[in-house]
Amino acid sequence: MSPSAAIARYEGGEILASPRGLAWLLAAAAVLSSFALLLIGSTELGLLDNAQVVCGMAGLAVALGAVIAAVMGVDAMAGERERGALLPLLATAAPRRSILLGKLGGQALAWAAMVALAAPYLWAVGSTGQNLGMALLGLVLFGTPVVLAAGAGAMALGALLHSARAALVASLITLLLAASPLLLGPSLRQSALGRGFDAVNPFSGAINALDAMIVDGESLLSQGWKLTFAVAWLMVAYAAALGSLQPRAGRDLAT
Repeated sequence: MSPSAAIARYEGGEILASPRGLAWLLAAAAVLSSFALLLIGSTELGLLDNAQVVCGMAGLAVALGAVIAAVMGVDAMAGERERGALLPLLATAAPRRSILLGKLGGQALAWAAMVALAAPYLWAVGSTGQNLGMALLGLVLFGTPVVLAAGAGAMALGALLHSARAALVASLITLLLAASPLLLGPSLRQSALGRGFDAVNPFSGAINALDAMIVDGESLLSQGWKLTFAVAWLMVAYAAALGSLQPRAGRDLAT
């Protein structure tokens, strides 16, 4: 087994098989259940178009996946440093690129579990419409680079800040800022400042793409540039995380 696969298996096992990981998934299920019950039980929200409800549920799943990836990313760097597990890993013969890919692989497994968890909720709120398949496709294509970028960025922050607590706070604040379009909605982002923020925010691009595909019925091909933008942000976050794992950063992390 390659080093990347072994690390991904270990990282993914912690989120999918350990009590801590199952608690995170249980919390995510509680959030999705509460949102679904709110949609069903609220008279005003119950009047929303079916496509809008599905789009909101898909956006919530992306946000939850990004939170889990960010927590895993901080723990993969600053957390393991504080536990004394990072230096032995960096001292092995495994290339640092393989180490990073393995940790991102663990986050990808956690995201796959989140998608599987969100699928029944998407079906529950969207089974009467024609947009369920498009929602699942958009969730995978646009959610994956956003979630992994959040995880890679959290790893870079964990290396720079040398403190799991500080890195976690910084990562969650950054993620909250990036996910603000999910809370504000498109109508409140029509100012020049809002449009400028959307133009550089990969989370906005993913939410706007989901809205266009699910609500407006646009084709996937018409959202190609948004997908390219999200993947570009993932590459930037990956480069930052890889730089934090270089020998110089590794010595700094061990101090």
